[in-house]
Amino acid sequence: MKHSALILSTLLLSLGNPAQAASSCPPGFAMLQDSDTCVRIGGRVRAETIVRSSRTRKADTGTSQASGRVQMDVRKQTDYGPFRAFISVEGVRR
Repeated sequence: MKHSALILSTLLLSLGNPAQAASSCPPGFAMLQDSDTCVRIGGRVRAETIVRSSRTRKADTGTSQASGRVQMDVRKQTDYGPFRAFISVEGVRR
């Protein structure tokens, strides 16, 4: 998981300024600096905690769970036509 965060942060640092986004990229995409490659990064995080009280209040219990997803869509025009790569990584802890 640490490697995924490192790769994601490196990719985010290489993104160009959103104000300078090229019109050749689809909506929601950003162009990498010094490249004609378009990238879109998205994801979600969910966390949940449940606490149950017993009648005597001596044995209260609780559970928690979390999940997350990171998605990356890369597009580039090549001599052979459009190239597209889509990666989705998901993790769950219960």
